[in-house]
Amino acid sequence: MRNVIVIGAGPAGFSVAAECSYHEVPDVLVLEKGPTHNQTVYQYYPDDKRVDAAYKGQEAICAGVLCFRDTTKDNFLAIVDQMLQRYEFPVEFNATVDSIQRGRDGTFSVSTTDGKNHQSKVVVIAIGRMGKPNRPDYFNAIPANARMKVQFDTRNLDATGKNILVVGGGNSAIEFALSLANKGKVTVSYRKNDFTRLNPMNLELLLNDEKKGKIKILRGSDVEKVEEKDGKPWVHFKSQGDEAFDHVVFGIGGSSPAAFLESAGIRLDGKGNPQLTPELETNVKNLFVAGELSVAPGKGSIIASFNSGKKVVESITQRLGVTRKPDLVHLA
Repeated sequence: MRNVIVIGAGPAGFSVAAECSYHEVPDVLVLEKGPTHNQTVYQYYPDDKRVDAAYKGQEAICAGVLCFRDTTKDNFLAIVDQMLQRYEFPVEFNATVDSIQRGRDGTFSVSTTDGKNHQSKVVVIAIGRMGKPNRPDYFNAIPANARMKVQFDTRNLDATGKNILVVGGGNSAIEFALSLANKGKVTVSYRKNDFTRLNPMNLELLLNDEKKGKIKILRGSDVEKVEEKDGKPWVHFKSQGDEAFDHVVFGIGGSSPAAFLESAGIRLDGKGNPQLTPELETNVKNLFVAGELSVAPGKGSIIASFNSGKKVVESITQRLGVTRKPDLVHLA
């Protein structure tokens, strides 16, 4: 019987585990569906992407044991590796959780797709939205040959000399475009006329690249459908004609894994997000949600995920009767 099972090895999941390690909560296990920690950072962040502590003007104040300052993707992952050496806890990778069931005695049974079953007193769901990227309504109608050149990140995409369409106007989409602009011809399609969701640095970089002719922006544009022509995606815009591209990258955000949450008995709001107490507990006793799913869409950050882990473990230590150590103070 575990005291705590954490689902997800991203910033929030590692924060929960590190907080438990620091405060000496025994018998903690992290389950991660991917082959490594921070899979979203590895998979969706371009290699030269900045990793910012402050996001869209939010205050970057660390509350718990984990903290970092503005850095690069590689440095951030190295920082996490160092944290793993400092706060030891077991992690099972390639462990996809398919169900969470609370028994009559109040303990949880957490099952994974490889047939394992873990028992725990407390469960913390620390998964994000990017793990389930949004797909456009017409995605399934894209012909197979064209769909092979349609993706939701920039992994394994050789942009050299290629004509690439990036669909979306949020930070992820624009960071995709910025990372590709030095290698190929990049067009950004955004349904709105103004980029109101970007952090200031991304907006400045985007507009500078537009002025230099490195990125073409189709403002107020909607992709109606994608067909295939000469083995390439043939993109039909509702009001701006048609064009063939070598690759299409969708960066239109992610969605709450509503079905998974509901299967665990968690009540959701009208947008599919979990209803939580101020302590980040769901309506199911001792079942918590940390990280990106614990805040409104677009309001998350790595620091906020770190801090959510502290908040959750404050409740866990009280319920398990564990004496907390003094909080750490991070100097600017």
